[in-house]
Amino acid sequence: MFLIVGQGNPGLQYARTKHNLGFWVLDKLGQDFRPKGQALVAEFKLGEVSGWLMKPTTFYNATGEAVAPFSRYYKIPPERILVVHDELDLPPGKLRFKAGGGNAGNYGLESISAHLSSQAFHRLRIGIGKPPNPEEGASWVLSDFRPELISVMEEVVETCAEAVQTWILEGFEASRKKYNGLDLGPKPPAQP
Repeated sequence: MFLIVGQGNPGLQYARTKHNLGFWVLDKLGQDFRPKGQALVAEFKLGEVSGWLMKPTTFYNATGEAVAPFSRYYKIPPERILVVHDELDLPPGKLRFKAGGGNAGNYGLESISAHLSSQAFHRLRIGIGKPPNPEEGASWVLSDFRPELISVMEEVVETCAEAVQTWILEGFEASRKKYNGLDLGPKPPAQP
């Protein structure tokens, strides 16, 4: 049994923001999400493997309040939880799998770590780039992508949906090797 968690904020006003990329990926993976606990969930089956897709209805920084009770109830260990989230430290077009480790100031990940009493869950980090000024972090993650990045991010989200399925079926190491080197970011114009 696996649990795939998309990080994001509930409400239409946040639907297309950078902070909701986790929800974008989950929407590619499943339909028929229904309320359960503090989340919207959908079951999935891939071959012989089954699990849950989860979009917490808590706000981003309180994701752990949804993840921990659900994973305990279904006896899903942290190593079988994948959290899909936006990442300031990667440029748009890059994605990275990470197993355990620190949370790099991501309050949603800190909430999950605290509520699970573990950092052993896996992450799929999706680059959104840094804001022009460090003080603008909150407004940056809660803003929409610039129009010229929309098609890039749509390709990234499609790729992330494939990457999640690879993680489920083939494991962390295979996923890391296949996807961590990809760069789907905007290409510079060709020189004449």
